[in-house]
Amino acid sequence: MNLYEWEAKKIFQEHGIPVPPSHRITKPEELRKIHLGYPLTLKVQVQSGGRGKAGGIQFAKDLKEGETKSAELLKMVINGSKTESLLIEPRLTIARELYLSVTLDRSRGCAIFIASAEGGIEIESSKNVVTMPIPYPYHDFVGRDLAKQVGLTGNLLNKFADLANKLYKLFESKDLELAEINPLIVTDGDEVLALDGKITICDDALGRHKCFAGWQETHMLDLSDREKRSKRAGLNLVELDGNIGILCNGAGLTMATMDLVKAFGGQPGNFLDAGGGSDTEKTLEALEIVHDNPKCDVILVNILGGITACDEVAQALTAFMKRHPERKLIVRLRGNNQDVAEKMLAESGLKLYPELEEAVKQAVEQSKGKQLAGAAR
Repeated sequence: MNLYEWEAKKIFQEHGIPVPPSHRITKPEELRKIHLGYPLTLKVQVQSGGRGKAGGIQFAKDLKEGETKSAELLKMVINGSKTESLLIEPRLTIARELYLSVTLDRSRGCAIFIASAEGGIEIESSKNVVTMPIPYPYHDFVGRDLAKQVGLTGNLLNKFADLANKLYKLFESKDLELAEINPLIVTDGDEVLALDGKITICDDALGRHKCFAGWQETHMLDLSDREKRSKRAGLNLVELDGNIGILCNGAGLTMATMDLVKAFGGQPGNFLDAGGGSDTEKTLEALEIVHDNPKCDVILVNILGGITACDEVAQALTAFMKRHPERKLIVRLRGNNQDVAEKMLAESGLKLYPELEEAVKQAVEQSKGKQLAGAAR
C-alpha cells in the first residue's frame, strides 16, 4: 500500500524525522484558514510518480493566486492517478539537497540504504548514489558509516546519521517495503528537513498494525472495480489486455502459467493469484472477478493443492458452473484431496486436465475459436 506524502510525513514526524510545517486541503477556500505566510508551496497528493514534471507542484505569492492554482491542481490527473488533496507548505530556501531511502533488496535478502549527497528527480540512477546493505541486528553506528560513505562531514554528518537511524527503525517497526526522503534538504538556517516523503507498506503486514486499520479502502482511488474487489478479498489481481482469464494459487505458479499461455500463442487477460489456503468462498470470488472481465472468453484454472485443499476449490467450481453454465472453464487441479475433488467435478460434468501443457493448449485453442467466431459475426 502506497501512502500519500502527507501521510508519510505524519509518520516521519511521529518517529522524530523533522518535516516542514504543513496543512492538507481538499477545497481552495480552505487556504484562508492557513497561516504559514507567503509564498506557499502547493503540492498535489497522488499515488503516482512524476508529479513535478507534470506541473503538480506550484507556488503562490498570495491568497488570490493560491486559490486559483489550488482549484486547478485539485482537478489534476497524473499518470491515471487522481488528486486526492493538496499539501500546503511554506516555500523554503534550500541550501542543499540530499537523498535517503531504505528498501528491500530481494537479491541480497536484506534491507539496504540508498543515499546520495545530492537529491532530485531520478537520483536513484545517479553514479553518485551509495548502496549499503543493512546489518542485522542494527546498531546506531551504521548511520554514521552511511554518512561517511556519502561524503558528509561535521554537523551535517551527525544529523544525516541520526535521520538514517530513525528512518531504518521506522522501516523495520512498520514492516515497510520502502521509506524514502527525496529530497532531504538543508535550509539556509542549517535545518535538515524531509521536504518530500514516500512510504510503501507491505500489504501482507497490514493486519499486524492496528494503526493502519481501514487505510487500504482509502488508497484504492486509482484501481478498477475488479482490482478493488480483489484487494478487499485478499486476492492479487493485475488486469491485462488478453482474452484468457487466469486463476492460480501462488505468484510463481501464476507467472509460469502466463508464460506458457504466451508460449502457445495465447494472450493472458489477467494475473490473479488466489494465494495459499484459499477456501471455497475466496476461490468463488476469484472466479467471479475473472468472469466479470468482458474481454475474457476462457478461464484457465491451475491450482496446486498444498495448503489449499482441492475439494474446497472443487466446491467453488461447482457453484460457479451452476451460476454461469455458458462459461468455458479449463481446469488443472492437483494435490491435497485431489481424489475427492475429481469425483465431485466428474459428477458435475467438468473435465479435468492432469497436465498443465494440455490444459494451456486447450485454453488457447478455445480462446482463438471465440475470437474467430466473434470476427465472423
